[in-house]
Amino acid sequence: MNALAVHVWRAVRPVGTYQRLLWWAGTLLLASAVVHGVVAAVDGSPWWGPVSWRKPITFGLSLGLLLWAVVWILRQLPERWWARVPAGLIGFSAPVEGVLIAMQRWRGVASHFNQVTPFDSAIWSALGTLIIPLTLGVAWLLVASLVRFRGTPASRVAVMAGLAGILAAGVIGRDMAAIGEAAFAATGQVPRDELIGAAGSAKLAHFVGLHAVQVLAVLAIVLNAGRLSARAAGLVTLVGAAGYAAVFGAVTATAYAGRAPYSPTVAMSLLLVGGVLALAAVAVLAVTRRLPADASLSSPIEGRAMTTVHPGGAGR
Repeated sequence: MNALAVHVWRAVRPVGTYQRLLWWAGTLLLASAVVHGVVAAVDGSPWWGPVSWRKPITFGLSLGLLLWAVVWILRQLPERWWARVPAGLIGFSAPVEGVLIAMQRWRGVASHFNQVTPFDSAIWSALGTLIIPLTLGVAWLLVASLVRFRGTPASRVAVMAGLAGILAAGVIGRDMAAIGEAAFAATGQVPRDELIGAAGSAKLAHFVGLHAVQVLAVLAIVLNAGRLSARAAGLVTLVGAAGYAAVFGAVTATAYAGRAPYSPTVAMSLLLVGGVLALAAVAVLAVTRRLPADASLSSPIEGRAMTTVHPGGAGR
């Protein structure tokens, strides 16, 4: 396990001032999630509901990991303005969103869909507006990676599929916002949940899509540090991406059908199981074929993986 952590750290550690700023912003969000987790444990208030410590915890984790993933992607792109601008859009939006959500919880009010007072309405409007530069940054980063990506085939697959998953999660988030606002307009109260139909879990579908890039990035990093050739590692990562897409598709289709996550159709159950099995097989292969952490310092395979993710490009 320590060897795996070393491989991941070597791949995501920031290089240069710009990447360090993004990395520290992500680290602060993750630290905030931990602090709020301690507060939640001491406070003992309910985990679910519109006013809960769950919000700053989950958003801190998700946004912090997103910024770390952006650092990993930047290491595999040229040091040009067109790579830094989208990263900056994400780097600005994510911390501000995290701060606003935490502030509302400490005020004892809901952060999402809350339009009870002019101030709360302004906060909710700001949260909705911040999604625009964040989404633009993700889309821009996806295009930049398509044009001038300098990483390994495995990393390319992980970046493409992962960023596409975030954009898909954004569409689900837009639908969640519409459901929540409609509920507030009808009742004058912040809804406890944003269900699609009778029991469709929009939150779960949104969560799965949002974290595609982190899951696939870890698989790619470990495969890059292993004994497989670059081409083979890329193909294996592609299988993992297909498995994750199957899981995401099954969860999303179940949600939009208005069914609870534990009550999918037979077809979606088979798709879900197939995706999980594919991901598990790729994870097992990645772990069993990896190089020891100390060997990776001198191994030509590890050298191949790490030089290609250097911000200056291959061969530096």
